[in-house]
Amino acid sequence: MAKRRKLRLKLPRLKRRRKTTKQTAAKKKTGRQVNKLNLWTLILMFVVFCELIAFCAGGIALKVMLRDRPQLVISDFFSPESSHIYDKDGNLIADVGTQIRENVTYDELSEALIDAFLAVEDSRYFGHNGFDLPRFTKSTFVTLKNVLLHNPEREGGSTFTMQLVKLTYFQNDETGYTHRKDIEYKIQQIALAIELEKQSNKEAIFELYLNKMNFGGTGNIRGIEKASQYYYGKSASQLNLAESAMLAGVINSPYWFDPHNFLDYATNRRNTVLYLLKRHGYITDREYRLARSINVEDTLINPASSSTGRSYAYQSYIDTAISEAEALTGLDPLTTAMEIYTYMDPAAQSVMDAIQRGEVEAVQFPDELMECAMISENNQTGEIVAIGGGRNYGRGGSMLLNHATQQYKQPGSSVKPIIDYALAFEYLGWATSHVVTDRPITYQGTNIIIKNASGQYGGEMTLQYAVSMSLNTPAIQTLTEVINKAGWQKVVDYIKSLGFSKVSEDNFDIGFAIGGSNFTCSPLELMAAHAVLMNGGYYIQPHTISKIVFRSGYQEPLVPTYEPVSVLSPQAAYLAAELMRNVVPQYVYTQMLQRNYPVYAKTGTTDWGSDGLDYNIPQGASKDKWMISETGQYTTAVWVGYEKGVKDAGTYFDNYKSNLNLTGRISNELLSVLNDNLVPQGVQRPAGISDITHILGTFPYAYPIDGMDWSYITSGMIKSEYANLVSPEAADSVASLTDFAAEYTFDGKVHIWWPAYPEPEKLQAAEDTMDISLYDGVGNCLVSAWGKRLFDYSWIFGPIRYKVRISQNGLTIAEKSADYEDQYYDDIELLPGTETEACGFYAYENGGGASNEMCVRFKTPEKEPEQAPDEEAEQKCTNNGGTWADGTCSYPAAECIENGGEWTVTGCVWPQPEVPNIEFPPMTAAGAEVQAWADSNGISLYCEHLTRERCREAYPYVQDNEYNIMFDRDHDDQLLNGRIAPANTNIGCWVIIDE
Repeated sequence: MAKRRKLRLKLPRLKRRRKTTKQTAAKKKTGRQVNKLNLWTLILMFVVFCELIAFCAGGIALKVMLRDRPQLVISDFFSPESSHIYDKDGNLIADVGTQIRENVTYDELSEALIDAFLAVEDSRYFGHNGFDLPRFTKSTFVTLKNVLLHNPEREGGSTFTMQLVKLTYFQNDETGYTHRKDIEYKIQQIALAIELEKQSNKEAIFELYLNKMNFGGTGNIRGIEKASQYYYGKSASQLNLAESAMLAGVINSPYWFDPHNFLDYATNRRNTVLYLLKRHGYITDREYRLARSINVEDTLINPASSSTGRSYAYQSYIDTAISEAEALTGLDPLTTAMEIYTYMDPAAQSVMDAIQRGEVEAVQFPDELMECAMISENNQTGEIVAIGGGRNYGRGGSMLLNHATQQYKQPGSSVKPIIDYALAFEYLGWATSHVVTDRPITYQGTNIIIKNASGQYGGEMTLQYAVSMSLNTPAIQTLTEVINKAGWQKVVDYIKSLGFSKVSEDNFDIGFAIGGSNFTCSPLELMAAHAVLMNGGYYIQPHTISKIVFRSGYQEPLVPTYEPVSVLSPQAAYLAAELMRNVVPQYVYTQMLQRNYPVYAKTGTTDWGSDGLDYNIPQGASKDKWMISETGQYTTAVWVGYEKGVKDAGTYFDNYKSNLNLTGRISNELLSVLNDNLVPQGVQRPAGISDITHILGTFPYAYPIDGMDWSYITSGMIKSEYANLVSPEAADSVASLTDFAAEYTFDGKVHIWWPAYPEPEKLQAAEDTMDISLYDGVGNCLVSAWGKRLFDYSWIFGPIRYKVRISQNGLTIAEKSADYEDQYYDDIELLPGTETEACGFYAYENGGGASNEMCVRFKTPEKEPEQAPDEEAEQKCTNNGGTWADGTCSYPAAECIENGGEWTVTGCVWPQPEVPNIEFPPMTAAGAEVQAWADSNGISLYCEHLTRERCREAYPYVQDNEYNIMFDRDHDDQLLNGRIAPANTNIGCWVIIDE
């Protein structure tokens, strides 16, 4: 700052002289003249003194007013440029910032443009030092006159330099509000303008001025370059006379002189500038009249077609890129000028924008409240190529709620392949041909019944079918098995590794298996998680930006890197992807996605539950629809649904809305624009995958039996480490035998007993349907259901049977199979006096698997020695007229009658001895009544609900061997009948069983 000089006024010094007589006389003569001279001298001295006082006071006041002026820093005058955003091909797609500005140099301005601004704003600009005193004085008097005449017009006296100072230090550029408007402010403005001129040059100041000015328009346009592009679609160096005059006039009132707002005002203002150009000699009268004849409206372009226009094109993507840039740099692109290079595919983005605006014929939303979101990325790199933030963007807007990146909702069944079944392939060793059972179940520890969307249950089905039909209970059962095998924590860690930010140890539960409960995610997160299956099990953080260059040049360019992280084995990822590939042709909502290249897809639905009842939404009506569509190159997530319930507004999916299949239609459009010209390959099969062929429904998987029905055989793929087929005999687990008994009875029979088989239905050949009902802990049926049975070993090997193997001396002498657990055998020829081993087990009737064996031993009784022939008795018989045969003497009728017998045609019948009169008191054992009574046929015994052994224990008359007893079992294996006769009698009929 220049040093001020102090002003000093030097006055003449007067000498005092002695008075004389001559002097006195002269004084009298000239007294009047002296008095006049002294008066003017005094007046002059007074005026000078007053001026001196005023000057000193003014100097002091000036010093005081300048004391708190802003400190001038040249860099303050440079206007920050806006940030540029580019697509994947390097094309500019957006110019963003709190102000939209592109700085230019003085040399880049057209001559007509420079002349127009000089003529209307500061015609003597290149001749003053930053303060034009004549112009300032004139404007002051004009303004004072207008004030006295109550005229609202004011004339400005500020130079370009003074206006640049004002815009930099004294005025809010956004609102146009000047912080101060007093004399002190004006003095400071003049002083700073003069100081700026000393530190810079005219061309640089003119350049800074035009780069800073507000030129109106939408989008907060600042600077001459952006204004030129906005209004005329050309650079400032290409502006002609008429265009330059219009822009020079706009800055006086950017709103009122914007021709898009008020064409007549803008035209009059342009003509005024042209007149001033002519008056100051910049143009001829002919040039003036020619430029004036041009219609302003004929020179303008549609602002929406310019890079600065608010056309809202690509805005969903732009907003995401801005947020990502701020996260990467810690700086706001709206206030820090950046060149942001993205991966946006303009073709795909344009389709998304058109869908949001309702301009795609195949996608028509049924009501205004239904919203949508869509997002696509490159599987191999994580590069986001297009984003559809919702219909709100289609209606015009920016920095709104982006439904694709900022909205979190339950994903429903769309997560089943990436969570339940991918982990089943990883930890359970399942093949793609695995069979699951769809049956009613409850959430563990609750009485909440899990249902499918249809409310029906199918029984046994292939895994592929369960995924295609998006069934819930197989998914719940699958994840439960994974948790039991791998552990709760490992499952939670895996889900978090997929990028689901809302998942934690505290909110995870089994409901995550079907994308419900506390599980919420954004379409972006769901897309990135599914891309793992397409990318060999590697997760890559989805991103929009490839590079950021700072326009100031003070910082190094930023090139972000995103390393793939392995979260799933390539084998499990591939197998889960194969499930999704087979969904496409099988599921009605995905069939339209079929192409001449592999396509993978999965749907998802969530419902209101009871939350919608307050809005008159039916219980369980759907509120969200999801679809994931993938190829070897791109993954796209689509959501359609309702943000919130609105009473009586139908904010749910009825049959009509569901059948529109909007998620499918949107996915189909995006699939075409991203892939049809590319024709991508499918996911490549990695090493470590094996093909297996096995018996349907077996696990562990059993290899087929030669000659078996082909419909019982299936093929699939499996991780090679689990590709171990077992024999059919070992594949199905027969229940274990827990007890077994065998004995030799007194009448020469072998008695065998097994515990009743714990699954009695297996004692019969299985039907092709099965009971899949849900029962509570006490046997009450909660949900009655029957489902299909795909395979049962009884169809090959027959039903389960009770089996025993009898051995003596190490040799098997008999093998028996029974339908019931309690059996007597009288056709087993055992060697007497030999230790016998009986080994019991459960097994299929015709081979197949068998249970464990349990063996018992017993010894057969010794054989009674044969008696020598009784020759004396035979001689006696024949001597008395009898007939001897087989050690028995038969007498003729006389002898029969004589000895008390009765002779019949069949021989002599001896009378039965009299049955002793014995009383048998009733007994009770284990709540079962035991009764005995006498009749003409002997003594009858009845044991209710007791086995033979228990009946013996309950009746002491039988235990003490005073009586013989023979039992028979009735058909329900519970009631026993028998005959009792005294042991010392020779009654033969007692052994006859009473049926």
